[in-house]
Amino acid sequence: MKKKLLICALACVLITGCGSKIPTLKNGEEALIEFGNGDKFSVNEVWDEVKLTYGLEVTLNKIDTKILEEKYKSELIEVDTYVQGIESSLKANYVDENGKFDEQQLNQALSQYGYTSIDQYLEVTRLSYLRNKGVTDYAASLVTEKEVKKYYDENVKGDLTAVHILVTPDSEKAEDLKKAEAKAKDIIAAIKKDVKSGTKVADAFAKYKDNKDVRYEDLGTFGQGKMVKEFENATYALKKNGYSQTPVKTSYGYHVILKLDEAEKAKLEDKEEEIKETLGNEKLAEDPDLEINGMVELRKEYGVKFHDSKMEDAYNKYINFQLNSN
Repeated sequence: MKKKLLICALACVLITGCGSKIPTLKNGEEALIEFGNGDKFSVNEVWDEVKLTYGLEVTLNKIDTKILEEKYKSELIEVDTYVQGIESSLKANYVDENGKFDEQQLNQALSQYGYTSIDQYLEVTRLSYLRNKGVTDYAASLVTEKEVKKYYDENVKGDLTAVHILVTPDSEKAEDLKKAEAKAKDIIAAIKKDVKSGTKVADAFAKYKDNKDVRYEDLGTFGQGKMVKEFENATYALKKNGYSQTPVKTSYGYHVILKLDEAEKAKLEDKEEEIKETLGNEKLAEDPDLEINGMVELRKEYGVKFHDSKMEDAYNKYINFQLNSN
């Protein structure tokens, strides 16, 4: 009990300055700083400058945190899981000679980027993640139904089922690439010969299962974006049960592809949100102003008002500066 009273008493002393009277300026404002010659800086004159610089940044961070936590309240577990992953990764990379987390080492690294602690860094990371979600959703909201339909018609396709035979060159030297391509061409010629003699194309491909000079692989069913672009495009270009007539070159080597099937593509309504996100990200890449305007519109949507005219003016100037800097 005595210890508790002592702590409370100490807190009172720190807050009240041991009961001493705070000096004032001639205009009656409380002094924040006093010089030996008696000159003083008031609380207000210091705050008036601070609030329009660092104060504005802190204010916007508090505004955006409140808005975004409300907007994404059902997704905050996901957000915090992401931040915890960042924290775990950092702590795993900054350890002492015994393999234990070295907080001082991490804080020294973070200080180079202006952070005073890991907690501050994680707080900034969390807000950045939330802002990114807000901006991404804003950009997606600008996507029109016409744009969605056009993208769906031109880009969305059904899943593929395929097998392939891969010839991997020994190196990136021109002679090794030429040798690998020639081997792939020989495989295509051999498959053509087998098919012409009555062998099923799948069986002709299967002959290479145990060939150690190449890689035969049943890829099963896969969707868009799961394979490198050159491979994906070449497979879609084939007819069902059709196979490569020339080797398909990718970063892995030379492929001979057999397309077994292509499923019907998903319905538009099932792909709409995904398409909006894709097109929204494209808009963000094309127009950096959307990242700024997205948060501006979100603050308006939540009815944010500044009751301090100077800070409101500083906010507007800050936004204009950001827009003109892109």
